[in-house]
Amino acid sequence: MIQKISTLEAVVTKVITGLVLGAALVVEFIHTQPVLGADLRTSNQPIPLIVDDDGSQDGLIALAYMLQNPKFQVKAITISHGMAHPQIFGEKLLKALNRLDVPEIPVGVGSEVSLAGSNAFPEVWRADADSFYTPYVPSLTEIPRGTVDERNAAQLIIDTVEQSSQPVAILATGSLTNIAQALRQEPSIVNKIATVEIMGGAINVEGNLTFHTDPILAQNKVAEFNIWADPVAAQEVFSSGLPIFLTSLDATNQIAFTAADRDAWKAVGTPESILASQLMDYSLEVVAGGVENPVQVWDLVAAINLSESSFCNEVPLHLEVVTNTAPSETQGQTVKVNGLPSNVNVCLNASFNNISFSTHEVFKSKTVPEPVTVFGSLAFSTLLAVRELIKCKKQSQRT
Repeated sequence: MIQKISTLEAVVTKVITGLVLGAALVVEFIHTQPVLGADLRTSNQPIPLIVDDDGSQDGLIALAYMLQNPKFQVKAITISHGMAHPQIFGEKLLKALNRLDVPEIPVGVGSEVSLAGSNAFPEVWRADADSFYTPYVPSLTEIPRGTVDERNAAQLIIDTVEQSSQPVAILATGSLTNIAQALRQEPSIVNKIATVEIMGGAINVEGNLTFHTDPILAQNKVAEFNIWADPVAAQEVFSSGLPIFLTSLDATNQIAFTAADRDAWKAVGTPESILASQLMDYSLEVVAGGVENPVQVWDLVAAINLSESSFCNEVPLHLEVVTNTAPSETQGQTVKVNGLPSNVNVCLNASFNNISFSTHEVFKSKTVPEPVTVFGSLAFSTLLAVRELIKCKKQSQRT
């Protein structure tokens, strides 16, 4: 183990030396103390976060998790098209933020359509999102916590990144339209984005578009909804040079949540945990078909993967997206291409056995910050080496 750590340290040192010439910078935070690079933040500063979501029930659970997570401070919420209609959902979300009693957070709405094509979620699903999942979530009668931001989602992303004193993390749990539009408008923001955690894609497993209510679209067995919703945007984001971590269906398929988890979250009694339990009611009854059945909470798995560096061992891959705008059996597929440099780090296997809390305890976790944060443009192989180095150090400490 000591030899493995020494080898990795040598690799990391060598690569970082080269990257310094290119003005790249890596910072590893272990118990909030930097080991590599300069100390760009104090120990009591959480990582600034943008949550870019499409109004899904699991995306809201992920948002609730991040709002109560001491490692992050949600600086902006942007709504992409997908489960909800952005404008309708943005207005409802502002009322929900009042219910959660969180400080005012800018909420920006994105385009109602994708960059190209006309892919859309089933309207019956979108109606549930537009209602904010009533009656499972009690009707929102609160005064909105502010108004929908006059800036569109892409501009809000740009401004939040540019005005931040620290590099910003992004959790993307819907279509990637807003992020792609922001990159088109201001490509330089790549250098101030620490990491982008995306829930999306299917690499070695079947996609989930087979659940679409349109029988023609449901013939597509390889695409995942978030990537399929705007394949052109996904391809542009994958090709942007951003440090991307993708939590794919390969990983989310392995983790199921149950009515017992819902009950445990409700018992915590915080506004965030109560909302999450109500959304789990919807997930169990509507998505899983009954409380006796387990259910995937896809976006929550991605959020935990962003928060907990040990949750998943990512694999560096080069991914391309099938971007044809006409419906087909492969539209929106995430294709693994061998022989090309990796552009995405993909979570294929995630497990609660790797971290300090269980599915029951998601809304109890108040762990010490331990994320890996990347500043500036960085080769993915280096980031993975740093992550592996951290894990090796932890294992050596346990043994």
